[in-house]
Amino acid sequence: MKADASVYEGKQVIRRALARVPGLERVDPNVVTISILVPGAIAAAALWQGWWLLAAVAMVARMVLATMDGFIAERFGRASRLGAYLIRLVTELADAILLLGLFPHADALWVAAVLASGWLVNVTGVLGPLAGGAIQWTGPAGQADRLALLAGASLLAQFSLMNWTAFCALLVGLSVATIVRRATRSIAELRRV
Repeated sequence: MKADASVYEGKQVIRRALARVPGLERVDPNVVTISILVPGAIAAAALWQGWWLLAAVAMVARMVLATMDGFIAERFGRASRLGAYLIRLVTELADAILLLGLFPHADALWVAAVLASGWLVNVTGVLGPLAGGAIQWTGPAGQADRLALLAGASLLAQFSLMNWTAFCALLVGLSVATIVRRATRSIAELRRV
């Protein structure tokens, strides 16, 4: 299913760049997947400390690694059931760790709401295959979309232009819209099957 207007579509740009990198066929995609936790933890610590530029750079590194693992697995025939499991587990953990970095800067209730709504976005995206449907990638607040928004917000914070509680409220609103879109599309698809 097409991802619509989502940052997820930007992964194609990263994939084209990765296609030019020599030696990737020797890299274990599961190791790349697990390594997503490193820039995720760096971004979370940087957010917590208010090191906005480092946070943004670490989030971009995390997005590149999240694209690289799938690229290697698909391009070089290294996909596995373990890899499919690890990518879900690791990205969920990395998301939660990253969002915890907002606690010193935003109202705790809104940070908790972002954590919960982000998790529900991810769950509604992967529920389709359990019933014979497709994964739903649509935004406006899919995992890659949230990361891009958070990286952009970190850059704005570099110039003291960020109200993190308002940003969390925005993410919750976008997440609710995404949950509804993904659930609606999955239900419509499953009714056709």
